[in-house]
Amino acid sequence: MKETMMRKTMLLAASLLAAAPALAAPPPPKPTTVTVNMGDRKFHPQVIRLKGGQLYRLRLVNPDRTEHDFYAPAFFGAARLFPADAGALQKSRLNVPGHSSRTIRLIPRRGHYDLKSSKALDVASGMQGQILVY
Repeated sequence: MKETMMRKTMLLAASLLAAAPALAAPPPPKPTTVTVNMGDRKFHPQVIRLKGGQLYRLRLVNPDRTEHDFYAPAFFGAARLFPADAGALQKSRLNVPGHSSRTIRLIPRRGHYDLKSSKALDVASGMQGQILVY
Protein backbone atom coordinates (compact mmCIF):
# COMPACT_ATOMS: atom_id res chain seq x y z
CA MET A 1 0.00 0.00 0.00
CA LYS A 2 2.82 2.38 0.95
CA GLU A 3 4.62 1.51 -2.27
CA THR A 4 1.52 2.31 -4.37
CA MET A 5 1.12 5.68 -2.65
CA MET A 6 4.82 6.43 -3.21
CA ARG A 7 4.49 5.59 -6.94
CA LYS A 8 1.46 7.87 -7.32
CA THR A 9 3.30 10.70 -5.59
CA MET A 10 6.34 10.20 -7.85
CA LEU A 11 4.17 10.12 -10.98
CA LEU A 12 2.38 13.29 -9.92
CA ALA A 13 5.68 15.07 -9.24
CA ALA A 14 7.09 13.95 -12.61
CA SER A 15 3.99 15.16 -14.47
CA LEU A 16 4.14 18.55 -12.72
CA LEU A 17 7.81 18.93 -13.65
CA ALA A 18 7.06 18.00 -17.26
CA ALA A 19 4.27 20.60 -17.41
CA ALA A 20 6.42 23.38 -15.90
CA PRO A 21 7.81 24.65 -19.23
CA ALA A 22 4.28 24.91 -20.62
CA LEU A 23 3.16 26.88 -17.58
CA ALA A 24 6.07 29.28 -17.98
CA ALA A 25 5.34 30.12 -21.63
CA PRO A 26 7.15 33.20 -22.92
CA PRO A 27 5.18 36.44 -22.89
CA PRO A 28 3.69 37.53 -26.21
CA PRO A 29 5.98 39.72 -28.31
CA LYS A 30 5.78 43.46 -27.76
CA PRO A 31 4.48 45.37 -30.76
CA THR A 32 6.71 47.69 -32.75
CA THR A 33 5.21 51.18 -32.83
CA VAL A 34 5.09 52.96 -36.18
CA THR A 35 3.96 56.59 -36.04
CA VAL A 36 2.45 58.31 -39.05
CA ASN A 37 1.98 62.08 -38.89
CA MET A 38 -1.00 63.34 -40.89
CA GLY A 39 -0.22 67.08 -40.83
CA ASP A 40 -0.26 69.61 -43.66
CA ARG A 41 -2.40 67.30 -45.78
CA LYS A 42 0.43 64.78 -46.15
CA PHE A 43 1.40 61.45 -44.65
CA HIS A 44 4.82 61.53 -42.95
CA PRO A 45 6.39 59.16 -43.84
CA GLN A 46 4.79 58.88 -47.25
CA VAL A 47 6.07 55.31 -47.66
CA ILE A 48 5.49 53.06 -44.65
CA ARG A 49 7.70 49.96 -44.53
CA LEU A 50 6.67 46.98 -42.39
CA LYS A 51 7.62 43.32 -41.97
CA GLY A 52 4.93 40.78 -42.73
CA GLY A 53 3.77 38.67 -39.81
CA GLN A 54 5.18 41.04 -37.18
CA LEU A 55 3.01 42.70 -34.54
CA TYR A 56 2.67 46.50 -34.92
CA ARG A 57 1.01 49.39 -33.18
CA LEU A 58 0.10 51.83 -35.92
CA ARG A 59 -0.13 55.27 -34.33
CA LEU A 60 -1.73 58.00 -36.43
CA VAL A 61 -1.14 61.58 -35.25
CA ASN A 62 -3.17 64.49 -36.58
CA PRO A 63 -1.71 67.84 -35.48
CA ASP A 64 -4.11 69.82 -37.71
CA ARG A 65 -7.42 71.21 -36.55
CA THR A 66 -9.38 69.42 -39.30
CA GLU A 67 -10.14 65.70 -39.39
CA HIS A 68 -8.06 63.45 -41.66
CA ASP A 69 -8.39 59.76 -42.39
CA PHE A 70 -6.12 56.87 -43.19
CA TYR A 71 -7.80 54.94 -46.01
CA ALA A 72 -6.14 51.66 -47.07
CA PRO A 73 -8.82 49.05 -47.86
CA ALA A 74 -6.51 46.40 -49.36
CA PHE A 75 -4.03 46.75 -46.48
CA PHE A 76 -6.66 46.49 -43.76
CA GLY A 77 -8.41 43.68 -45.66
CA ALA A 78 -5.22 41.60 -45.70
CA ALA A 79 -3.98 42.42 -42.18
CA ARG A 80 -4.94 40.60 -39.00
CA LEU A 81 -6.48 43.12 -36.62
CA PHE A 82 -7.04 42.71 -32.92
CA PRO A 83 -10.78 42.37 -32.23
CA ALA A 84 -10.70 45.29 -29.79
CA ASP A 85 -9.15 47.52 -32.48
CA ALA A 86 -11.11 46.33 -35.52
CA GLY A 87 -14.13 48.35 -34.39
CA ALA A 88 -12.16 51.57 -34.93
CA LEU A 89 -12.21 50.96 -38.69
CA GLN A 90 -15.10 52.43 -40.63
CA LYS A 91 -15.25 51.11 -44.20
CA SER A 92 -11.50 50.40 -44.27
CA ARG A 93 -10.58 53.83 -42.92
CA LEU A 94 -9.41 55.22 -39.63
CA ASN A 95 -10.75 58.69 -38.94
CA VAL A 96 -8.46 60.87 -36.84
CA PRO A 97 -10.10 64.04 -35.47
CA GLY A 98 -8.09 67.25 -35.38
CA HIS A 99 -5.47 67.62 -32.63
CA SER A 100 -5.66 63.95 -31.68
CA SER A 101 -4.24 60.52 -32.42
CA ARG A 102 -5.45 56.95 -32.87
CA THR A 103 -3.65 53.68 -32.37
CA ILE A 104 -4.51 50.30 -33.80
CA ARG A 105 -2.72 46.95 -33.37
CA LEU A 106 -2.31 44.68 -36.35
CA ILE A 107 -0.21 42.05 -38.05
CA PRO A 108 0.26 42.96 -41.72
CA ARG A 109 0.45 40.56 -44.64
CA ARG A 110 3.14 40.88 -47.30
CA GLY A 111 2.28 43.10 -50.23
CA HIS A 112 2.27 46.64 -51.60
CA TYR A 113 -0.75 48.73 -50.68
CA ASP A 114 -2.05 52.16 -51.61
CA LEU A 115 -2.78 54.66 -48.89
CA LYS A 116 -4.79 57.85 -49.17
CA SER A 117 -7.23 60.09 -47.43
CA SER A 118 -10.82 60.08 -48.58
CA LYS A 119 -11.54 63.64 -47.37
CA ALA A 120 -12.25 65.96 -50.34
CA LEU A 121 -9.66 68.64 -49.50
CA ASP A 122 -7.03 66.00 -48.68
CA VAL A 123 -7.64 64.25 -52.02
CA ALA A 124 -7.34 67.56 -53.87
CA SER A 125 -4.04 68.21 -52.06
CA GLY A 126 -2.68 64.79 -53.02
CA MET A 127 -2.66 63.25 -49.54
CA GLN A 128 -1.53 59.75 -50.48
CA GLY A 129 1.22 57.23 -49.89
CA GLN A 130 2.13 53.56 -49.89
CA ILE A 131 2.44 50.76 -47.38
CA LEU A 132 5.14 48.25 -48.31
CA VAL A 133 5.10 45.01 -46.35
CA TYR A 134 8.07 42.68 -46.90
